Amino acid sequence: MDWLPYAEVVVELTNRKLDRIFHYTIPGTLKQKVQLGSRVVVPFGNRTVGGVVIGFAEKAEVEVTKEIKAVQENVPPLTSELLKLARWMAEYYICPLSVVLQAILPPISQRTGSKIDQAVRLKPGLRAEEVLQQLKRAPKQAAVIKILADKPVLPVKPLLKKAAASMSNLKALQDKGYIELITLEQQKEQKLQQPYELTPEQGRVLVRIKEALRKGQFAAQLLFGVTGSGKTEVYLQALAINRQLGRQAIVLLPEIALTEQMVGRYRARFGEEVVAWHSDLTPKERRLAWEKISGGHVSIIVGARSAIFAPFSDLGLIILDEEHENSYRQETNPKYHAREVALKRGELNGALVLLGSATPSIESAYRASTGQFELLTLTERFESRPLPQVHVVDLREELRQGNFSIFSRTLQQKIQERLNKREQTILFLNRRGFSSFFVCRDCGHTIGCKSCAISLTYHAAARELKCHYCGYRQEVPQACPECGSRRIRGFGIGTERVEQEVRLLFPEAKVGRLDTDISNKKGYRQEILQAFKQSDLDILVGTQMIAKGLDFPGVTLVGVISADLSLNLPDFRAGERTFQLLTQVAGRAGRGSKPGEVVIQTYWPDHEVVLAAQKHDYQEFYQKEILVRKELCYPPFVHLIRVLISGKDEEKVIQGCQDFAQLVKTKNAPEVVVLGPAPAPIQKLQDLYRWQIILKGDRLEEMRRNLGNCLQQYHQATHLAGRLHWSIDVDPLGMF
Repeated sequence: MDWLPYAEVVVELTNRKLDRIFHYTIPGTLKQKVQLGSRVVVPFGNRTVGGVVIGFAEKAEVEVTKEIKAVQENVPPLTSELLKLARWMAEYYICPLSVVLQAILPPISQRTGSKIDQAVRLKPGLRAEEVLQQLKRAPKQAAVIKILADKPVLPVKPLLKKAAASMSNLKALQDKGYIELITLEQQKEQKLQQPYELTPEQGRVLVRIKEALRKGQFAAQLLFGVTGSGKTEVYLQALAINRQLGRQAIVLLPEIALTEQMVGRYRARFGEEVVAWHSDLTPKERRLAWEKISGGHVSIIVGARSAIFAPFSDLGLIILDEEHENSYRQETNPKYHAREVALKRGELNGALVLLGSATPSIESAYRASTGQFELLTLTERFESRPLPQVHVVDLREELRQGNFSIFSRTLQQKIQERLNKREQTILFLNRRGFSSFFVCRDCGHTIGCKSCAISLTYHAAARELKCHYCGYRQEVPQACPECGSRRIRGFGIGTERVEQEVRLLFPEAKVGRLDTDISNKKGYRQEILQAFKQSDLDILVGTQMIAKGLDFPGVTLVGVISADLSLNLPDFRAGERTFQLLTQVAGRAGRGSKPGEVVIQTYWPDHEVVLAAQKHDYQEFYQKEILVRKELCYPPFVHLIRVLISGKDEEKVIQGCQDFAQLVKTKNAPEVVVLGPAPAPIQKLQDLYRWQIILKGDRLEEMRRNLGNCLQQYHQATHLAGRLHWSIDVDPLGMF
């Protein structure tokens, strides 16, 4: 491309009024450094800010332009494909492009001080003599291949010296697909695990995946497999096929806890070809991982949600394990869903997107039913192991018979049986803390957060009340602050209380707990999981982070303390989430050679969601749920867009929401339903009052375009807009 004098820069400011391109002159000294996707430093008004170069121009839109001051060379430039992705995300999620770019770019950090040492090897599956036949007119390249025929892996410098070749010769061989540049870590001899023999079902599924990969075109497949059916082995063998085709892959997992465990499994198969990516990495580790990826030193990244932005240049396969999980949704701007971003990256790269789950989201299952996704199924557990037997216990009957414990008699009996047989138990409750709230038994006053409109949760170990939204803490009051009564106590249960009760009932048991209250301590989560894996713990108590993906052969019993916590939420997805949680946590039992059992405790034993989970029957649940969604006009038959407006001044928030709702109603067609303005379910959070409007309709592109125009018009027309916080959520998964 001919050199153009002006760079099109998106500045790193989140003001919607500044959500546009600014032109800057490229000084001669930076001519060779300013690239598409470079992070630069530019003057803006009377200050200096960061920005990203997203294009070049012959002419500027203003007569006088300022010069780019510097290029931040400690961050590799974004690829053109990631820039296209960023533009799409900004449009789809109605979010400033600068905010999207900041989510995609790695954090700026100082140089690690250690350059990645490179080595070269012949691409797996190729024979040197066959390659040499193609290089008769390239003697330098042929010399490299001849040396690699004797020594399959060599560091770059000794190889170039021995072959009297240059880096351009290596680049040419790499472009032809004959060699790979790897890190010296990969040079170490490593005994890699061999693939397992597939079941007939797995084999048929892999054939369909292989066909899709070989086409080299965008495709989406939904792998619906019951828990323990061997989906991970299918992923591993699909990755091997993708690697043989010379392409790169991203594997997304819903939890950091899963990432740490699963990276080991992927590295056992592919060695140092695998790099991990998640929020627990230090800035130095993230920087080094990014350099390995962008430098072409690894071919597989395994990580949490943000790994979808890995800067691969030849992406052939994207895997979303447990694709139904809400954690794939980013809760802060840009509010993207990793599944939708993965599908777009697949489209841009001609890659296969493979979505796997034992309990697919209703949206994905519907896409499969309409042919948008190809449906692949695994109906049996690996080695024909039976699904666990599920017992549903009616807690109302327990109370009538005088059992006031949080454990039913059935669950207590089965825990004791496991202890006697030296087998393991998982106890699941999707609520942390000791008590859900603290209330006065005389006047009914509930101790609430000073900054949020919610009650505080009691944590017995720390002897404090805590807000799980803003982190506010206070000591447990000795008397009611409202009436002075000393009859104030905690109600409800959390994982901390479950752990305490287990220790009291089964003093001989070795018990561990895993939830966000304690797993945030560095290394503790992995320590607990490792102890449980090695059978150093008998019972593991936890929240939803233990309900998904974990594979412990010694677990033969799972107890669900209360199935009703998520079932009774005022949310049209409550049934779906409850079914998914129950089925997923039940699937942790009986994954080894011994059969498993599950005990589900509930006050609603005849609920159709509980009964479907008891039978492990996803199809029964889906068929009933999709009819309800269609009748009530809920996703996937319509799209929702939520506009949340918040601020410190409640009157201004209400006024702003009312004015904006009126504008939106006038700009949209009658078919688009505008709900609100109304208070958000949690009306105050972190000292900010919150109001919302919700758009509902089946023409998403038109709804997004009109809403974007309304936002721009409102921000240009009133100063009030700038004093409020705006959050746009396209296809939201929750409404809190």
